[in-house]
Amino acid sequence: MIEFANVTFGYRGAESPVVSRANFKLAAGEFTLVCGPTGSGKSTLLKLFNGLAPHFTGGNLQGRIRFSGVDVTGRKPHELAELVGYVNQQPEGSFVADTVAEELAYGLEQLGATPAAMESKIQEYAELVGIAHLLEAPLSSLSGGQQQRVAIAAAMAAGQKILVLDEPTSALDPLAAEELVTLLARLSKQQGITVLLAEHRLERVLEYVDSVIVVNGDGSVVKSAPRDAFNNYRLLPPVVEFSKRVGIEPTALSIAEAKGAVAKPLDFNGVRASVVGELAMIVEDLTVNYAKTEAVRGISLKVHAGEVVALMGDNGSGKSSLFWAIQGSGQRTSGSVWSAKGDPAKLSVTERLGAVTLVPQRASDLLFLNTLAEELAESDRFNEVQRGETAKLFLQLSNRTDPKQHPRDLSAGQQLALVLAMQLVKGAPMVLLDEPTRGLDYEAKRHLARAIEKLKSSGRSVLLASHDVEFVAQLADRIYLLEAGLVKTTGTASELLGFGGVLPTQVAQITEQPGLLLAEQVIAG
Repeated sequence: MIEFANVTFGYRGAESPVVSRANFKLAAGEFTLVCGPTGSGKSTLLKLFNGLAPHFTGGNLQGRIRFSGVDVTGRKPHELAELVGYVNQQPEGSFVADTVAEELAYGLEQLGATPAAMESKIQEYAELVGIAHLLEAPLSSLSGGQQQRVAIAAAMAAGQKILVLDEPTSALDPLAAEELVTLLARLSKQQGITVLLAEHRLERVLEYVDSVIVVNGDGSVVKSAPRDAFNNYRLLPPVVEFSKRVGIEPTALSIAEAKGAVAKPLDFNGVRASVVGELAMIVEDLTVNYAKTEAVRGISLKVHAGEVVALMGDNGSGKSSLFWAIQGSGQRTSGSVWSAKGDPAKLSVTERLGAVTLVPQRASDLLFLNTLAEELAESDRFNEVQRGETAKLFLQLSNRTDPKQHPRDLSAGQQLALVLAMQLVKGAPMVLLDEPTRGLDYEAKRHLARAIEKLKSSGRSVLLASHDVEFVAQLADRIYLLEAGLVKTTGTASELLGFGGVLPTQVAQITEQPGLLLAEQVIAG
C-alpha cells in the first residue's frame, strides 16, 4: 500500500540529509514501530507521509512516495488529509475546539462532510476508540490518555487508512500506554489501518508490532522484522537486553516469551544501599486546588541530601501540580516547604534559582532564543559557568546538532535534552525533574542516569516524577506513589517495583525473584 523508493530528504543548509535513499514498503493493516536515537530524524520521516515535510518544515525532497500505486510525492498536507491521519508529539497543543465532539467534527468540516455524515462518523470513531461517553466533555478536563484517544479519533474520522503517531505514549502512565498500544494494534488488524508509531520506550510496543523501521541518525533508514532490528546496543529495550544477557534464542520480544525461556533462578547483584545526608527539604501538608478540583490533597514528604526520590502515579494523580507548588512559582492553596535556603515560594526569583531548579514536562516553554548556539551561550553566561559547559552536558544527552538550528525545530527529545543541560548546569542543591525521559532513547537515558548519579554523589537532591518504571528502578532510593492527589503508598524501588510490587519492572515480571529489577543486575554465565 505504501512505498518509499530512493527517498532522500534534507533541510536547507544542513551538511547531510536526514533521510538518505530510503527504500521500504508497508502493507495495508501493517503495524510498524519507528525508532532510533534521539534526534535521528524519526519525526521528519513521519512528516514525509503527510506532506508536512517539506511543505511546513522546508527542505528538499527527492525520490518517490506512492500510496496504493499512486505517486503522491510532493503533495501538500491538505491534499493528503483524506489519506493520512497524523498525531504529533503533543496533541493537546493542536486541539482547535472546546469539546471532544467539536474536535472530531473540525476535520470533517474542513473536508466538506455533510452534517449527517459528520454525526455518523463522530459516533462511529468515538465508539471505536472508547470515548463515546466523553463527546460533550471539555478537552481541558481529559487525562493524557483520553486526549490521545481524541487525537486518534480526530485523525481517522474521515476514514483515513494510514495513521501516523509521533511518540503518543511518552507522557502516559503504564496502564494508559498499554491501553493505547492495544487500541492501535486492534485498529490495524480489525480495520485494516496501516499504523506507523514512533516511540522510544520500545518495551511498551515491541510485542504488538509487525515490523520495525530504524532511523539511524546518519541518513540510513532500515526496515526489518522485530527480532532482527536490535543489533544496535543503544536501542535495546529491557526484555531484549535481558534475553541477550542470559542467552535466550531466539530473542524474546515479550515478557511471556522470556518467562518461558528462564528455567531456573538467576544469580544477580543486589541493589546497593545509598548513603544519604541531612534533610534537604521538608514538604508539609501541601494542598493545591484549581477551582473545584483538588489536584494535591495534603501531601507531606522529605528529601535528604544526596538522595533520589521518585513520584509515580497515573496521569492526573497530582505529580506536576505538586512539583510547581514545591518549586514556589506554582499554585499553592495551603502547606509549606522547608529548605536550607527557605521556602522557595517566599524567595525572590534569583534566590529561588539558587535553591531549587525545575525541568518541566513541556521543555519548549523555557526556550526563547533563535538558535541552539544562542541558548547554550546564554545558559553559560547566566549561570556564570565556563564557556561550553552547557553544550558539554547537552551532547551527553543528545546527538550532535546543527548549532544554527532554531530550538523550536528540535525534536521533543532534543528540546528536553537542551533544557535538562541548561537546568543541571545551574548547580542548585535541589533538582526537580518532571518526566525527564520523555523523548529520550536508551543511550540518552543512560547518560541522564549518570548525570543524576553525579548530582547525587555531590550531595545534591533529586525529586523525580516519572512513568518510566525501569528508569526509576535504576535510580530511586525511595518512591512515593500518588493517587488522586494523595500519597497512596511509599517504599523502596525493590518494594514497589520488584516482584510482588505495585509497578513491577519487566525483568521482575520475567524472573519473579525478589530484589531483581534490571537486566544489568544479572550475573552472566
